[in-house]
Amino acid sequence: MQLTVFYDVLCPFAWRASRWLDLVVAQRPEVVIEWCYFSLEQINTPAESEWKIWNQEHDYSGAKEGWETFRGLNLFWGAEAVRRQSSRAFQLFRANAYEARHTAKTDVTSRAGVAAVAATCGIDMQRYAADVQDRSLLAALKRDHEYAVSQYRAFGVPTLCFDEKNAVYVKLSEIVSAADALALFDDISRDFTTRPWLVELKRPNP
Repeated sequence: MQLTVFYDVLCPFAWRASRWLDLVVAQRPEVVIEWCYFSLEQINTPAESEWKIWNQEHDYSGAKEGWETFRGLNLFWGAEAVRRQSSRAFQLFRANAYEARHTAKTDVTSRAGVAAVAATCGIDMQRYAADVQDRSLLAALKRDHEYAVSQYRAFGVPTLCFDEKNAVYVKLSEIVSAADALALFDDISRDFTTRPWLVELKRPNP
């Protein structure tokens, strides 16, 4: 199974889903996940604004007041720089960046904070330093984000896409156990690929 997942490291729901999906892949290796970028900062920019995250500089000012801790440009830029060297290193970067943000509670929005995560991934840091100056890498962020919005009308992360039509936003309140991981995955996959009339499930009292 090929699955596309749109993510933003800064989101706790995306972090929990990332841990869950890693458990799924560990138990079912035939599930292949393509991790794509989706900026919460961009999607929450005022509709009338022409501000685009992929046009900003490293030390940019956010487009929305109060979103200083969700300045994600350096994370996306760093992730793509790591991916340019190795897909395996990219997977490690994704996991380590999530842990740094949500478990260790360390800075992953500044260039230095992102570089510290990249340094844990066994990559050439001299090449990394050059790549995070290369603005062409931000084309991946623009491409992924705009595709998520135009194709799936995505509004948040994580958004799981089973094909070009069927996608679902999944919000977990805790990290799923290994014992529950596959059952949850199978239930969601079945419900949102075989029941097109199923639009939304939501607890009124989470």
